[in-house]
Amino acid sequence: MYANQLEPFSVPAYVLIFIALWICVCKLISFFGGWQALSRGYRANSAFDGQKLWLKSVGIRRWTNYNNCIILGVNKYGLYIAVLPIFRIGHPPLLIPWTDISTEAVTRRLLPDLVKFKFAKQPDIPMVFSKRLAERIFKMRQDSQQGFSA
Repeated sequence: MYANQLEPFSVPAYVLIFIALWICVCKLISFFGGWQALSRGYRANSAFDGQKLWLKSVGIRRWTNYNNCIILGVNKYGLYIAVLPIFRIGHPPLLIPWTDISTEAVTRRLLPDLVKFKFAKQPDIPMVFSKRLAERIFKMRQDSQQGFSA
């Protein structure tokens, strides 16, 4: 009798509920984390051409962390930031020009150091990278600019 009560909710219904929940959660994270606001000024309008790093982590604001689901790209024009396709709902890829990026070192006593990236069009929504990842981004930027001028 108990199994009969679950019949109206078939597997397709559970799949639809899961998909709806997934879409809502992705959009809420984008809104509260600030990705949605960043995309208003920095949405990437074309495919990215440059070096990419996969499965990286970044923090936005204080409570939103994208752990091992970020694709970072660097070229002579700017910093490309995208979320893995499965999480991309509400998270369009970003291309932030180098001229709009400022950085600030963040030193912590017991935890690894960080580098905070601030963006000219949305200064209240910083992105925080590990110091090691930020150094790699700067190195890739230097390499891309040298390749461009050579």
